[in-house]
Amino acid sequence: MESQRVQLLVGLVALSVASLMLHFKMHPPEQFLSHLWASLFSGTDAIVVTVLFLSRRTAVWGLLLNSFIGFLGIIMMSDLAIVSALEGWIKVSFYQDPIAWLLESPFPFILIVVADYVTGLALYKITVTVSK
Repeated sequence: MESQRVQLLVGLVALSVASLMLHFKMHPPEQFLSHLWASLFSGTDAIVVTVLFLSRRTAVWGLLLNSFIGFLGIIMMSDLAIVSALEGWIKVSFYQDPIAWLLESPFPFILIVVADYVTGLALYKITVTVSK
């Protein structure tokens, strides 16, 4: 069980660091102050959530914070997907090439957040059920 916990923790860190790197690439904080929030939430996920999952007593707080950040990211990126489709920011037509449209939309990034959330949930379940 302990090796699975370590593997899930490494996966959680890898997903959150990948999210942070993507946010820095796509939304550089030096361009607009509003871009700072995306990187700030990803950085919080990478550092604070990881530290909270290290202890059994604080794992529930790690789960709550990871869930909050994950759901916020999913909602914000889903909104961006809708707006980008309506405003024509995605240059590929959904009806002509739905796969290319899906790949140019924020959907792949939403899947990273879903994987981060599910990894955190599995890590929480293993952390609280491990024998003392």
